[in-house]
Amino acid sequence: MSPARKHAGFVFLTVVCDALAITLSFVAAYHFRFIAGVIPIRGSAPGFSNYMHTLFVIIPVYLWFFRAYGLYQSQRHRRRIEEIFMVMKAITFAVVILMAFTFLYRGLSYSRVYLVALWILSIFLVSFARYFLIQWEYRRKIQKKQLIRVLIVGVNANARNIIQWANINPHYGHQVIGVLAKDASLTGKHLEDAAILGEADQCEKYIEELKPDRVVLVDPLFSRQRIADLVALCEDRMIEFKLAADLYGLMTQSIDVEYMSRVPLLGFRSLPLDDPWNCVVKRAFDLAVSLLLGVLALPVWSFAILLIKLDDGGPVFYIQERMGRDQKIFPLIKFRTMKVDAEKETGPVWAKPDDRRRTRIGNFLRRWNIDELPQLFNVLRGDMSLVGPRPERPHFITVFRESIPRYMARHQIKSGITGWAQVNGYRGDTSIQERIKYDLYYMENWSLLLDIEILFMTFVAYRNAY
Repeated sequence: MSPARKHAGFVFLTVVCDALAITLSFVAAYHFRFIAGVIPIRGSAPGFSNYMHTLFVIIPVYLWFFRAYGLYQSQRHRRRIEEIFMVMKAITFAVVILMAFTFLYRGLSYSRVYLVALWILSIFLVSFARYFLIQWEYRRKIQKKQLIRVLIVGVNANARNIIQWANINPHYGHQVIGVLAKDASLTGKHLEDAAILGEADQCEKYIEELKPDRVVLVDPLFSRQRIADLVALCEDRMIEFKLAADLYGLMTQSIDVEYMSRVPLLGFRSLPLDDPWNCVVKRAFDLAVSLLLGVLALPVWSFAILLIKLDDGGPVFYIQERMGRDQKIFPLIKFRTMKVDAEKETGPVWAKPDDRRRTRIGNFLRRWNIDELPQLFNVLRGDMSLVGPRPERPHFITVFRESIPRYMARHQIKSGITGWAQVNGYRGDTSIQERIKYDLYYMENWSLLLDIEILFMTFVAYRNAY
């Protein structure tokens, strides 16, 4: 049975719980608005039955938006906080649609306060129900009651990453039962803690014997015909087949299919921030939050300026050329954390732990991300956004663009003060390849809620802050 079929029961249970939570929030909102007396009402309260029949509209609208936002996908490798953010977004759009219906439908005047209460309560109750459902599902998988048995064909970095991910995230319920290698001499050895069972050329035999739930092909040297044969075999045996969609070592979810005549052509889908409306929303958010943070952080600004001056008496700010959207060079502003002319002898180099070029106060400023505060000016000027790929120096870009595929793709959107890679620990002298994967994920999955989540995570993201 395929993993999707195995998971169908949990999806059905989720739909039922969502419907129950929506119904409960509907009843609670009615009680809050018309019975509790928290907000006075004019005239007599409408009968509950007058509102009750609208459930036949409310529940389908909610569930449709949940489905549209991928909240009923059979396999979701989404963190709990991401799940709740998606619920909030889906419910917000659902309530907006319901409000529009109330303007069009004149059979009964519906309370706007009631709809606001419904919005707040349904976010809370649906999120609460989903949280405990996810926890229950995770517990079942950790206890090995619902495992997806995975056979990996190929030995490379992708295979290693999949095994590590399965070990680190047992709550997702993936068990790597073995690996097949091109090199016969590897048989009997281990990749991480997964046994290398035999040769990849004999994968059909191992599929028949092991009967895995999923076969993952990571070996890029398999011919098209061989892949087609594997797909047919797995389909015949009701086994899910996955091919590592690796583009020169970098993953992407943004694949689009376009037809010319009857020929399907694969290419990259347009980015969310290619949409002018999304750009306006992001820019408005940047301006509002930057102004607010700038005002709230005035005491921190004063404190940092005083400490820098008392430390060595040098300049407070450090201005450095960086490359932003469309390869435009702009002056990035930071609080100075290095000695004056720190790169005079070494030239452009990465900051490292225990870097001797840093001033005494520089360690403190970097540790708490205070050195990044002046970049709010860059955001207000329009050079940067609050969230996005970190801008790099042209010197390093010249090197990276030659050695790292798709490196320049990150310049399709504005650079950010913080980013998805940074809050996940990829900052400073860390893997550029891994950082690009996170940057591309952010670009392809941008939403305003993702920006808000990253900003909250930034306040506690101290890993590799040096």
